[in-house]
Amino acid sequence: MNFRKSRRLLLLIVACAVMGAGAGLYAAPETPKTSVAAPAKNEDLARLKALIEEAEKALEVDDPDTASDMADQAEALIAKWSAERLKRPEEAALIQRLKAVEDQYEEAISTPETEDGLKMAEEIVPLGTEDLRTQSAQVQAAEQGAIFDFPIDLNDKVLAWVYDFTHEKKGFVEGALSRATQYLPMIRQIFQEEGIPQDLAYLALIESGFKNTAQSRAKAVGMWQFIRPTGRLFGLDGNAWIEERRDPVKSCRASARYLKRLYEGSGDWYLALAGYNAGPLTTERAEAALSSSNFWDMARSSHLRNETKDYVPKLLAAILVGRFPERYGLTVTQMTPYAYETVEVDKMTSLSVLAHFAETDVEALKDLNPELLRATTPPGHYALRVPPGTSQATYRALARIPSGQRLDFTNYVIRRSDTLAKVAARFKVKPADLLEANNLKTSQFRPGRRIQVPPPSAVPIDDQDLKPVTSQERAIIEQPLAQIPSIDVTQPGAHPVESVTVVKEAAPPQTKPAEVAPTPAPRPTTHIVKRGETLFSIAERYRLNVNDLKKWNRIRRNRVVVGQVLKLRKT
Repeated sequence: MNFRKSRRLLLLIVACAVMGAGAGLYAAPETPKTSVAAPAKNEDLARLKALIEEAEKALEVDDPDTASDMADQAEALIAKWSAERLKRPEEAALIQRLKAVEDQYEEAISTPETEDGLKMAEEIVPLGTEDLRTQSAQVQAAEQGAIFDFPIDLNDKVLAWVYDFTHEKKGFVEGALSRATQYLPMIRQIFQEEGIPQDLAYLALIESGFKNTAQSRAKAVGMWQFIRPTGRLFGLDGNAWIEERRDPVKSCRASARYLKRLYEGSGDWYLALAGYNAGPLTTERAEAALSSSNFWDMARSSHLRNETKDYVPKLLAAILVGRFPERYGLTVTQMTPYAYETVEVDKMTSLSVLAHFAETDVEALKDLNPELLRATTPPGHYALRVPPGTSQATYRALARIPSGQRLDFTNYVIRRSDTLAKVAARFKVKPADLLEANNLKTSQFRPGRRIQVPPPSAVPIDDQDLKPVTSQERAIIEQPLAQIPSIDVTQPGAHPVESVTVVKEAAPPQTKPAEVAPTPAPRPTTHIVKRGETLFSIAERYRLNVNDLKKWNRIRRNRVVVGQVLKLRKT
């Protein structure tokens, strides 16, 4: 996931209005109008112009990080504007300049993003005719009898990536799929709950190789490679003690919701994936320029970058190989599924101390809590994940750890010549970390006081990560993240393997109903399409299969129009 994605997400709710809603497959959700006084509007416009100018100057002096920060602030400002305002000439001109900044930034960091995943702007070597026939036959044989809940187009691009995954990149893919055995049950459970195809779990293979610690040159972090602004929009926070983008469960749910948002905006899973990689406005522009909503038409044009052109076929190949690696000659090591129990820790405690008193493995605690940056719980209360069956022992350990021994931090007595900044620099931590770890104010940092110095963070902490989430950022999140469940290892959510071959089109699974629910009211026989509704949202509302809904209403494309009367049952 790259820099551009954050920018484009903030404009997703108004993209159709700016770029032309008629070009999309679905009608975009209606954006609430914001009433703003004229003086405030003028101030906002001046502020936007100043931020863009600062970003442009930063790019001129080869300072992409400052350009990124300025663009972040500009996007947060734009996020509260109405669709009507975004179309005004002066505002639209500034938005175009902002897009130019984004494009220049992306070019500045256009080298391969990460060694952990497969997101590289590389051109796959095409297969010859005979090799294509051979590879196609292998895929057809390997996938015989399988059902996919994600549409798979089997073409030369996809076959070339299947070949690459099973030959040139075989070692990487084997390692990634071995790591995946820990997380796939959890990912499939969350994707089912969020109502998106479970086969999209293999997106983590090409994003990060299923590594929670993956970090790209563009500062994308975690298994699902969120950059800071996009992560915050979907509820992933970060500070000096935790980085939720590294948390496999929280980031997985955020990724599912982002993908679902993109699908509802475009009406096509391939376009949603292209938007996940390059930003939704990229596909909007390509669709408008080509008068086509077909991803493969876009991939043959100059409107997408090579990385985005390869992104969809690469995922399709990852799904094909990931579902049945042994049929492609890959060796995958089965690892223990990611499962845990949760313990409430009332105050900061080092994992090494807790592991000693609870007679458990400190590495197991680190593996279950990869969001912890300092091998310690943060100040205040924290829900710590512990290995299954150890929660009671952990609670008993917490009760008997002496208060003065909870931390394995370095003890230090402040000297007369010391300043807060000097001591922080000596121990390679931030001044705020020292104050927070000791529950001190700056005025209390005095000579003679004994303090405890926390270890340095496991990863570099961006100053921007320490800023509180703004109300504008929070307003874009449609709903808060649900409480994350622990995963039952006795029910790993095995993927269905049944009937026929690779399918061309499939509907996303419906969210499973609650175990105990009131008797539902009788389903109506028809539905009148309202503004902002999509075929997918209507199917989800009535718990119908999208393909059935299309068949009953003789809909060839995934488009519905306001006022259209849809049949909700077979007649």
